[in-house]
This record gives sequence, C-alpha cells and structure tokens, in this order.
Amino acid sequence: MDARTLVEAIIACWDTQDVETTMAYIDDQAVYALYVSQQTVPFGGVSEGKDAIRATLYMMLEQFDYLRFDRAIVGVDGDVVRVQTQFKFHHRRTGGNLEGSMRTVFTVKDGLVVRCDEYLDEELLEAFMRLVHQREAANEIVEPPAIPRRDKEKADQQTSRASESEGCKS
Repeated sequence: MDARTLVEAIIACWDTQDVETTMAYIDDQAVYALYVSQQTVPFGGVSEGKDAIRATLYMMLEQFDYLRFDRAIVGVDGDVVRVQTQFKFHHRRTGGNLEGSMRTVFTVKDGLVVRCDEYLDEELLEAFMRLVHQREAANEIVEPPAIPRRDKEKADQQTSRASESEGCKS
C-alpha cells in the first residue's frame, strides 16, 4: 500500500472514531506529536510507541466529540503525506465548541505510519481551554454522551480484520 492510500485508510478509520482499527496502520515504535503543551491539554506533546499513541487517541475522544473533521490530502512527497483539516470539536464536559484548522504530516515506512506531526493554533486552543476551566470552576457541566470504551478482545479482532481487509468505511 502506498503512503497516500495508507493515509486515506487512516482518515477513514479516524472519521468513524475507531481507535483500534486506526492503530492497525501504526508502527509499534511510531511517534505522534501534537505541537501544543501538556499544560494546554493533557494529550499535547509527544507520544512514543503504539500504546502511548492509543492512550492519547482515547484521551482525545474522552474530552472532545468531533462534530466536523474534514480532511484533505494536500501533498504527497514519497513517504510523506500532508493533510489539511477543518474541524469543529465539542468539549464533552462543558458543551463548548472549538473551530479551526490544522495541519498533519504523516511519515510512512514499510506500509505503516512511523510518525505523525499535528500543528494547530496553540493560542486559540489555550483560550478555549481557559473558558473550559472557568466553566468547570463554575460547575457549568453538561452530561456528556457515551464514548467508545476499550475492549481488548474487540480490539484484537478489529486489528486482525484491518490487516486482512481494506480498512474502515465512513
């Protein structure tokens, strides 16, 4: 599978918020870097290795619903794929929405992602998270909807199926 096709498969899986099948396309020693500080969001910074990346993705889904996540591949240069994303995130605990755009750079080797770098406006995110903290302090909390839970047996089955099939469908 070439780099573009692999990234398209990852996008299809993430569009359905299917962490486990998304992880089937990630190298065991991969690095995920979200270029915002962990003071801004706990999943900011660098996650090294498949288990750390999985935990980061679940942490994202625990905090945010993806109301809009429109991705477009804007460049492919060998094993490097660049993606532009327009997003609208819904903070699950407070009900606030954050809209913007971000860039993602995937690096592929031997049919798996070995690195993923994501860039978004840290000042915008910091301002949004300050509002979140104010709402939490004022106890302006909403009942969040249910989120996908980790299920080891299901995850193993999905990872196996992803390896055998063409991946996620959105």
